[in-house]
Amino acid sequence: MKKALLLFLYPIMLLPEGSAYAQADSSQIMKDAQAALASGDYDKAFTGYHAAAGNDHNALAQFSLGLFYQNGWGRAVDQATACEWFEKAAQGGIPAAQHLTGACLEEGAHRAPDLAQAAIWYQKAAQAGHLHSYCHLGNLYMTGNGVSKDPGKALALCHPAAQQGSIPAQIWLGKFYLQGDPSVQDMRQAYRWFEIAAQKQAPEAFYYLGIILHKGLVEGHTPEKTRQMFEQAAGRKFVPAYFQAGKHFYHAEPDPQTNQLSAEHLAKAYLWLSAAIQRSRNPEEIRTAKEMLQQILVVMPETWLAELDQKVAQHLQED
Repeated sequence: MKKALLLFLYPIMLLPEGSAYAQADSSQIMKDAQAALASGDYDKAFTGYHAAAGNDHNALAQFSLGLFYQNGWGRAVDQATACEWFEKAAQGGIPAAQHLTGACLEEGAHRAPDLAQAAIWYQKAAQAGHLHSYCHLGNLYMTGNGVSKDPGKALALCHPAAQQGSIPAQIWLGKFYLQGDPSVQDMRQAYRWFEIAAQKQAPEAFYYLGIILHKGLVEGHTPEKTRQMFEQAAGRKFVPAYFQAGKHFYHAEPDPQTNQLSAEHLAKAYLWLSAAIQRSRNPEEIRTAKEMLQQILVVMPETWLAELDQKVAQHLQED
């Protein structure tokens, strides 16, 4: 996973067109740092990137340092420091850093929130090729934060990126149609865009398909299909789906012969509710999951516990 991410960080698309930093990336110090990061030697990699960032003001090195603090590579996660490095790299013309700087300013991660400046950075990133930045900018227009509210413009900004195949843009567009300004809500369009993203195995897309089906917002709603969508999202480690999957298996239709949950539904309810208890950050979800789990343990054979707990642990372990 980390090596795959590393390979993603260095395509030429991350560099501004014609940037002098494209050549700086090939310098020996950057090569050594990249090799160290690929091998998992975080201290050596950090030292190299830090030297390049400080001595040469290398924007790609600055961006990499931000990722160290964002992802906790060999040090504690520090979002404020990550954002400071991202902003330096953004000023050096790195599109991904420009996008992340917009997010930092929107969230107020390293200084007071500044949504107008966030909009500017999203615009810069989008124009430099970071396509789904248009959707983040669109979200500001959808809500009227930092810019004048214009739901129609929000859709217009995001739609081309979604059409070009950007999965994040497709999910954003689905969200706009699902829960954006009432003037643009369209459940069929929401379902369509989430379905397109789900075909590319996007976990969040499966989750929102489950939400739409559960609420009966489109035709074709069945409890079985709803459970399937939430389980697809949960199986791909989308944490908000754990509770929803567990809850829907817990409330599944009983076996007509025993008037009890089937063995399969009982086991899946236990698995996903256990995962929710360990990963959810929603206190109400955790409380409800624990209550359901207590009821499950009353009827579930004790001999199942060791195997099911092992499956939960295997699923939750880091990649």
